[in-house]
Order: sequence, then structure tokens, then C-alpha cells
Amino acid sequence: MSATQKSLAQVAPDQSACMGRTMDGNRKNNVRRSVRRPMRASTLVGWLMGASALLASLPAAAQTSPSTSVLPNGAVNSRSNQWEYDFYRQSWGYNFYFGSADQGKYDDGELHAWNVQGNVWMIVGLPERANVVVQIGNDGVLVVDTGTAEMAPKLLALIKKLAARYAGDHDDIRWVVNTSGEPDHIGGNKVIREGGKQIIGISLGASDLPGATVMSSQNTLNHLVDSGTPDDLLPSEAHEESVYSWYFNDEAVTLHQPRIANSDGNLLVQFRRSDVIAVGDLVNASSYPRIDVKNGGTIDGLLTALHDLRDLMAAGYHNGPIEGGTIIVPGHGRLMDRAELLHYTYMVQILRNRIMYYKNRGKSLQQVMAMNVTGDFDGRWGKSTGGWTPKDFVKVVYETLPAGSSKGPDRFFIPSGE
Repeated sequence: MSATQKSLAQVAPDQSACMGRTMDGNRKNNVRRSVRRPMRASTLVGWLMGASALLASLPAAAQTSPSTSVLPNGAVNSRSNQWEYDFYRQSWGYNFYFGSADQGKYDDGELHAWNVQGNVWMIVGLPERANVVVQIGNDGVLVVDTGTAEMAPKLLALIKKLAARYAGDHDDIRWVVNTSGEPDHIGGNKVIREGGKQIIGISLGASDLPGATVMSSQNTLNHLVDSGTPDDLLPSEAHEESVYSWYFNDEAVTLHQPRIANSDGNLLVQFRRSDVIAVGDLVNASSYPRIDVKNGGTIDGLLTALHDLRDLMAAGYHNGPIEGGTIIVPGHGRLMDRAELLHYTYMVQILRNRIMYYKNRGKSLQQVMAMNVTGDFDGRWGKSTGGWTPKDFVKVVYETLPAGSSKGPDRFFIPSGE
């Protein structure tokens, strides 16, 4: 057992204890025994000493750096160990899972890599808490979004460092996927593309050409061209299909394109064996979702896409608020599982319904804003400064809901045929 695994074993609770069972599985008899006979003083002292040791270890666990706390691929070698590792990661100090909006926030100006699960890594530390996702394996590297132009050299250096350690014989960046055309998703396209190679041909006839293949939706490419984006930031391949798949690094990689979400050009990238989905700005774990009205985004389109995303996910187990299983990497902020995605979706849906209710009854945008309809959610999702405040969110929701004689339903429902 490695030193890392030993440290996890010392901190993580035993699986059977977490599930409320004794080691021999005979919970009923043990409960009866504890009722008949009071706890001995020596037993109580031993229990208190054990609890004190555990509590003393927690602050150290919470401050463990990624380089010493993340198990490398293959280090977890049994289902029981995997369960304990997952429970530790999700309950005892990991910053990127289940908690406040500021968890996992880095302000040191450096980039940090975290293994999400399987072949997939999450790179954090970019401005506005934007996330970059990297899949690494024997075939090379696939990058989802490229961050800002200013951070691109650091991003490329970190990706190459990860590839040198975890990739096989082919450690080049082969694919880049832009989930949207926002500056913090495409800003590093030139640097990351030039740092990779594309594959031409198959099998013995294959050859490499300079520059990775950069993919996006067709709508995203159209919007970028129309806005005058420099050629070296544009994707080199665009897709119109609602679902597009290929095989890379021993797993299927699937692009899902919602018809309309917070824009009309979103892409979701599903790593099927790793059970991770990079969802871009469809989900924002640090603020209310940004809806790009100029590029076709609507609140009802966003909600439809969130419900469809839920159907792509599965819970690994049920342990209170923690589910495990499929993990999503939002465009901004920390990781989420299916349970947290549901909380996020319901938050958005509740606010949509409130605004629709008042709009259907003739309230103006200014009147709805004055009602502070987001007040009970602002503590977690609202930002008083920056480029996306609660009022910005309320404004775009109000503007993209039906108006006048074509009133929409007070309560959201997924339109038929979606």
C-alpha cells in the first residue's frame, strides 16, 4: 500500500460503518446487546480517544495539496477501496465537490490539475474560475476548452507535464473541443492547437501533421466568424449533429448538442468509460447561469437542456447528499454529481416560474426586479459585483419568456418533441 493510500485509509471511515452496519452484518443483535448492557467506561474512553484522533487529522486532510491527495490512475485496486476513496474525496476536505460557491477557488495566479475520475482531469485557477478539461491516455490528449489567451502558455505547459506522466507512447494533444465561443473557452485555441498534432490516415498509413484538430458546433463557428474573431482562434472542424461520437483513449467520446440552451451553440463532451461530462456554460457552479440572448439562448431552452443532461447521468450510490457516479465539470466552479445538478436545475426552474408568474400578470421588468425574486438564493448564487449579477439574470430570463398574447405557462414543462 502506498503512502497516499495509507493516509486515505487512516482518515476515511470504514465502508460498513458509514452504511450503518457492523462488520459481521448483524446489526440487529448488536443493537439489542447495547440496550441490555451499558457501555463500559474503558470502551467509552477508547471511543473518545479514537474520535479525538480522527478530528485532529481532519484539518490536515482538508489542507492536503492536490499533488499528494489525488490518487494516480490505477491506484485504487478494489471496489471497497474505491468506495472509501470516493467517500473521503467527497466528505473530508476535497475542495471541488459539494459545498459553497467559493470552494476550490485559487487566487495564486497558478494553474492546478485534479483527477476527476478515470482518464479525465480538471485544470483550475483560470480567471472567473473557468475550467479546462483534459482526457489523457494511450492515444494522446483531448482538451475541452482552452481558457484565456493570457493563461494559454501556462495551460500548455501543465497539459504537457500531465501527458508526459500519464499518456502512453503518443503524448501529443490530438483534439480540442470548444463547448462555446466565449473568450474564456477559446482564448487559448492558437497556443494549444500549435502545441499539438493531428492524425491523418489510419493504421500503417497514419501520419502526423502540425496542429491539433479544434472542434465546435456549427453555430458557434458561425457566430465567431460573424463577430470577426481572428482566424487563429477559429475551430478547424464544426458539427451540426445532435450527437457525434468517436473512440479515443480506450473510451467512447460523445458530443451532445442541445438545440437551444444558454446559447444555440453549446456542446457537451461525454467521456463514457470515465463517466465524466464536460458541460461548459450549460452549468455555472459559481453563479446564476449566463444566458447568451444575442446568440439564441433562452431560459426555457436552458432548462430543457438541463433536464436532458440529468438523463445522461447515473448515481453511483446514495449516501445522504452524496451520490458519486457520473460527475459533471461545469464551465465555471466546482464539480457536481447528479444530486447537485438536480438542486441547480430546480433553483433555475423555481426562479423562472416566479418571473413568468409576474410577467403573465402584467408586471414590467422594473417591477419584477424591485420584488427581489432571487433574494432567497442570492446567498449561494448571487454576485453583487462582476459581470453577472442577479439583476442581469432576472433581465435575460424576463426577456426570453413569452410575452403579450402568447403567455407562457406559469410552471415550466419540457415542450413536446424536445
